[in-house]
Amino acid sequence: MARLLPRSFYAELAAIVGEANLSEDDHVVASHDWFGLGADPTSRTLLGKPPGAVVMPGSTEEVAAVIKACNRHGVKFKAHSTGYGNYAGVGTLGSVSIDLRRMNRMEIDPTNRMAVIEPYVTAGQLMSEALKHHLMCHIIGAGPIHSPLASATSFAGMGVPANHTSNNSRNLLSAEWVTPEGEIVRIGSAGSGDVSSAGWYAGDGPGPGFRGMLRGVFGATGGLGVFTRIGYKLYPWAGPAKLEWTGAHPQRGLRLPEHFACHQVAWERWEHAAEGTHHLFQSKCVTLIARTPPSGIASMLSPTNRDHYQAYSSARLPEVATDDAGKGWSLMLMAWSADELAWKEAVLAAILLRTQGRKVVMAPEHAGVMAASLVTSLYVARFCRMGTAAGVSLGILDSAALLPKAIQYASEAIGDETRPGGSMLESAPDHNWMWTNEGRHFWTENNPVGNRFSRRSLGSVVEFVLYTIFKAERAPLGITFFQMGMGDLFGPKLGHAQRWMRRVKTTWDPKNLSDSKTFIGPQPDAAAKVWP
Repeated sequence: MARLLPRSFYAELAAIVGEANLSEDDHVVASHDWFGLGADPTSRTLLGKPPGAVVMPGSTEEVAAVIKACNRHGVKFKAHSTGYGNYAGVGTLGSVSIDLRRMNRMEIDPTNRMAVIEPYVTAGQLMSEALKHHLMCHIIGAGPIHSPLASATSFAGMGVPANHTSNNSRNLLSAEWVTPEGEIVRIGSAGSGDVSSAGWYAGDGPGPGFRGMLRGVFGATGGLGVFTRIGYKLYPWAGPAKLEWTGAHPQRGLRLPEHFACHQVAWERWEHAAEGTHHLFQSKCVTLIARTPPSGIASMLSPTNRDHYQAYSSARLPEVATDDAGKGWSLMLMAWSADELAWKEAVLAAILLRTQGRKVVMAPEHAGVMAASLVTSLYVARFCRMGTAAGVSLGILDSAALLPKAIQYASEAIGDETRPGGSMLESAPDHNWMWTNEGRHFWTENNPVGNRFSRRSLGSVVEFVLYTIFKAERAPLGITFFQMGMGDLFGPKLGHAQRWMRRVKTTWDPKNLSDSKTFIGPQPDAAAKVWP
């Protein structure tokens, strides 16, 4: 691959971070290209727009110096940390990819129930440390490998334990931000003089908030500079300081702590499930609530794809992984005493009786795996194992009353593609993943699974994702996400949000150097002129 950066610029970057923390090798830059549907793990990148170099700063000051160098030379940049895939890869050929893996420091502040973290602290690492203080953190659907800082500052932030831990757009407290021009800004209490005395506990003071401007509900996905340190909210944990595991990899389960319980509950109809969910919210008897589709549960409970397929084809799947148990939730009850747990169990039983629901019998080893996923999101990403390509669509955050409509919405979109003769996996006709937020809302996304080595199958996945995007614009179903880079298309129906997004972008990034491929650019998208 030809060198894309001027030698003088490359030398400036090397002087900032050191030669060992800078690379333009083919395999390095290819791995920092945008990762998406059908990406190939070789030097043949999906978009053919790899960065000119990858730079690894070790401090906020080095990040600022790199960005200032980019401004001097007019070179675009984008930062990323860690997560489910390189969705924070660059979108412009020859830009600079700022890999933040060297910035991985964290500090737990148990008094204020929070942590101060840098970009490469993973949710799994943070959870491990937080448990020692009877605290836990939110983990998004990407699982324990993701960066809570990236999610809290720059993306949607939905995840399995959100009924108890909220979502990361609300867990962001104070923040350290390097603007697209290289200025270091501290927001909230961290910006109030001496950080050692003010701390990182507060995100905003009186008046308009920086958090709303910089991330809104979804985040700028790297289009507004780099976040290097944040205060991050933690939540109470009634369990032990260290999780106890059962079973062997890959089927490790969680030994339920004292005063905890794990159940799978189901209803015959989604209308009843929606009613039951409303009562669960009102009662506050359940701590963690998540819905994994039956095929996802089957994958979680199967060591290999072969085991999954054999159990499916011979009708030997456990009941919890069948459609009969699919209209419902996986629940975890957390209590601080035996009496509290008994009360919560009684309330749950009354709700199920009132709404025609039931508990699904689970084998102890299966309950352990389900419990592990609820606490750590460890098994969420396993759905990718079923195929070689997957899409992400829907992204509805709204009232649980929309549950039946959301399922119908997805079923109509996927059509016959998962039936015999279709081009998607027959064993995965339902891929609606759901989590609840703060006892108020539910979140659902649909992740169709296909075969990237089959043009027909891959095309069906892409068609499904595009169909749901178009339908969300024409017939919105609640508040929808996963419309990155489409502000000009969807903004007019959302109070002309794109106008405010563009004002923020052009004010803080007048040269348009912070990669905005999945945010918004200085000029309206040409497609918006003819949409729809």
